[in-house]
Amino acid sequence: MFHPWIEDLLSRPGAEAVLFGVMALLLVIYIWSATEIRRSHERRMRRIRDTLYISTTLLGKLTILEHQKYPFPENEQHELLMAMLACKSASGLSSPLQDQIRDCIKEHDPARLSLMQRALERECTALSDELSQDTRTDHWGQAIWTIFRPLAEPAALAATLFLFADLVFHQRLLDVSAASWESVLPWLRAVSLMITIMYGYLLWTSMRRDTSGTVTKILSLLIVLCSLLHLIDLAAAPYALGLQVIFFVSGFGFTGTRPRSDRPYAGHTELEPTKETAAELEVNPTRKTSTHTGE
Repeated sequence: MFHPWIEDLLSRPGAEAVLFGVMALLLVIYIWSATEIRRSHERRMRRIRDTLYISTTLLGKLTILEHQKYPFPENEQHELLMAMLACKSASGLSSPLQDQIRDCIKEHDPARLSLMQRALERECTALSDELSQDTRTDHWGQAIWTIFRPLAEPAALAATLFLFADLVFHQRLLDVSAASWESVLPWLRAVSLMITIMYGYLLWTSMRRDTSGTVTKILSLLIVLCSLLHLIDLAAAPYALGLQVIFFVSGFGFTGTRPRSDRPYAGHTELEPTKETAAELEVNPTRKTSTHTGE
């Protein structure tokens, strides 16, 4: 695919300097990407340590409150309130748990405190496991992945440069009318391959051991695999692009439902808008009936 225009490029004067410049640029991007990944990982581990340090105090006080038979004295209730206020600044805790803590600060309900304790214990356990996994020795595959993961940025940039160069080369050699269908095919293939690069990059950078976003990863993989149709011929470009658009549009339907972690927790007082509307529709007929009966 790229062999003719590569030979044409190498035959031009100064082509070696351009290639060395591109290689140096890709190397700089790789080093920058690896550095940013390492710094992001260090920031994540630091947030986990800070969150565990802050939330352990609250978890301990809630455990004591659960096992003792008498309520907290006034000074201990003040310490419990201060511990909950401190947990509001813990960036490693999820939004639903932050909502539970906020509700417990407003209203000291034992049922709410029990729900918050169980949720806080689950998240602290998950954060502790993630922190302990960071201290373990990487397996063979993980060590290789740490090398190949920063290649996503320079690989995406190199693929984009090759794509535009190939488009310019084919448009220059294309001996057809500008208004004909054959002149549109290289542009359709370029758009399809650009979509492939974008979703390939997203799929590359999101490869982790967790199962979150499985539907998104599957749809991204299908969009990337659609580009294999370009191996048939240039005439397959509309079909590849059409399939990619179909998978892209279908993604809104498959990923439109809110995840369970983003929904109100059990016992939350704030209802969703649809539930509030339904509740009003159930209450209003009762009120109307009471009005007509004189109650």
